[in-house]
Amino acid sequence: MALVAVIRIKGHVGIKPEIKKTLESLKLDKAFKAALFNESDTLNGMLKKAQRYLTWGRPNKHTILTLLKKAGVGGEDVETFAEKLEKGEEKLSQPVYVSLHPPSQGFKNTVKRSYKYKGEYGDRGEAINELIRRMV
Repeated sequence: MALVAVIRIKGHVGIKPEIKKTLESLKLDKAFKAALFNESDTLNGMLKKAQRYLTWGRPNKHTILTLLKKAGVGGEDVETFAEKLEKGEEKLSQPVYVSLHPPSQGFKNTVKRSYKYKGEYGDRGEAINELIRRMV
């Protein structure tokens, strides 16, 4: 089971009620809030539903470690825990939430288009690590 890093990239103005409810279920209540989730079919459905307001991908060990430390999770063995999470040997008992800054130098592309069409929202795979690095 893999981890998914999710970041809300848009605010709350003009959101349809059903998408707003989905974002509330994910507990991503404001822009630039990030979360680490265990991957599941339910999560994938929620991400697809609210994809115009979110971006997500598979974090590497360094990104997982950065987010865990920023959230205050872990302790002495947080590095080994992050490594096990990346490999899928362990999973989170509950999601980890972190507030981030807007990306330094702003978003590279428009937030009105999907990542695969030179935009910012949606699934970005490994490129989520670069975005999180710029937002911490």
